[in-house]
Amino acid sequence: MVTSSTSVTLAPDIGFEALIAEMARLVRSGVPPDRISVSHDAAAQWVCEAHWVYSDGPDEACAARRMDAQLALLRLMLEHGADPNKRKNRNSTPLAVCCRQFATYFQERALEKLALVLAAGGDPRQTKDPALCMALGLREMRGEIFDMPFRGDAPPGHAETVYQAVDMLLQAGADIEALDHRNMYSPLLMAAHMGSVPLLQLLVARGANAQASNPDGSNALMYAAGDVDGLAQSRAGFSTTWQRMGDPVATTRQLLDWGLDPAAANARGRTPLRLAVSAGNLDVAAVLAEALAAQGKLVAADVRLFRGTEYEARVAALATSVLPKKPAKPKAADGTAQRATWERAPALIDGPTDWQPDQYPEWLRTCLKEVIAQLASGTDPRVPPSMFYLEYDDYFRSLRLSRTKSYLSRSGAVEMGVHVFDWSVMRIRFSQVEGDDWVLREAIDLPMAPGAPPTTDVLCDAIGQLCARYFNTPA
Repeated sequence: MVTSSTSVTLAPDIGFEALIAEMARLVRSGVPPDRISVSHDAAAQWVCEAHWVYSDGPDEACAARRMDAQLALLRLMLEHGADPNKRKNRNSTPLAVCCRQFATYFQERALEKLALVLAAGGDPRQTKDPALCMALGLREMRGEIFDMPFRGDAPPGHAETVYQAVDMLLQAGADIEALDHRNMYSPLLMAAHMGSVPLLQLLVARGANAQASNPDGSNALMYAAGDVDGLAQSRAGFSTTWQRMGDPVATTRQLLDWGLDPAAANARGRTPLRLAVSAGNLDVAAVLAEALAAQGKLVAADVRLFRGTEYEARVAALATSVLPKKPAKPKAADGTAQRATWERAPALIDGPTDWQPDQYPEWLRTCLKEVIAQLASGTDPRVPPSMFYLEYDDYFRSLRLSRTKSYLSRSGAVEMGVHVFDWSVMRIRFSQVEGDDWVLREAIDLPMAPGAPPTTDVLCDAIGQLCARYFNTPA
């Protein structure tokens, strides 16, 4: 008997046509669309995901029929009360799935799906990451950007389709300045990173602030230059170093024309010129050097960065200046900054998470907080809280102790985490940067049963052992 509380989970292996027919039958028989799932996906998300149409390699005629059927089923579900803002599967929503279609090769009919979802009440302000960022190619797992619509080999009209999606989302209330949940990207910063002058111009014409920066102090000029900073940026979820996209030279010139300061530095003290050189983006760096020289801000140290490159003579011919030294910033030597990270961590553990309860059980939160409390007391001389920065990583559900603000350094970090696949081992390990790699030096594996981690004393002792061994604290 079908009731409003009936939940149905369908297996994807029954085939595309069978899934479409069965979901339509269930909806018409009275099952609420939001109580239907295809494996782990909500049905309303599955029907927005175009790649299922092509999952078994259909011919063009079959794919076209499937796309029509998927669109019709989406319309049926929305008419029967499917919530376009309902979160499931890592906090995604049907609207978010629609937005992610635009930066793939499967973007046929994407505008029609987006229009249906927005008309049914889809709210661009309720997605985990800004709807505009997702439509422009931001992915949720590790911060990747898919720039397919803006590449030279993109299908004809692909970029124009994305521009239409941008306008539809803005009309529905999307915030053009919103940053992703890692506070790294806004639509404008994405456009600069992708090296797309037309996209930058469209966003500025729609009201984006060309001068805006993220909380790290990085602006569009820095992103065009190559501001992803490799390992240091992977703290925010990036899985790769910066890769050149689009036309960063033209993008840089456009941003300079809009008045962005080529001498501005981000929170890490890095200027667009330094970032461009680090990324191997020397043609962009030369343009920035010329802009600095025109403002009387190019210094000899900047010119030396071009030695041995094809741009050496071009930059050496520019006029340099001697800038006044900035007073040194006072540094807190009393461990205040380090202790502040210990005080913040418990609230972060109790805060919002992308994980479901079975993926992040309450006993693990309790275990992490008890370890923090015991070590923060300062009773173990091997782990002085005034010496170590403590970082909680929700993605890995782990704790890290390091001597530097960024744990990704040559001095390394001690990390405590659990084997989340079967909850069989709690691992305490020490790793450090070597070249471009994050290298494991030693690990202490503590066997456990699900729901029964090692005691706080055992965990803290293992952490203390590695701190004494690798940070030379009192043994």
